[in-house]
Amino acid sequence: MTESLREYAMELLTTMVVADRAENENRTPQEVFCEFRKSDTFAKLFDAETGLWVNGPDYISDEYDIELEKNRIKEEESEELER
Repeated sequence: MTESLREYAMELLTTMVVADRAENENRTPQEVFCEFRKSDTFAKLFDAETGLWVNGPDYISDEYDIELEKNRIKEEESEELER
């Protein structure tokens, strides 16, 4: 597969993930995209070596959910230590 086709697939998957999450969360695609693009999941999606881009949008969205949950737990633990 050429690099341009791989990048197209990555961009298409991003669009699909963002559109689905925006609809399910009753948010704008712009809002979801702005958050998603800051994630490790997004970085891994656009890193051809991770292979994340060969998965479907539901799998990628699930990976993003796992990342968000891990971050939430870290934040809660950090808040607990500050108390």
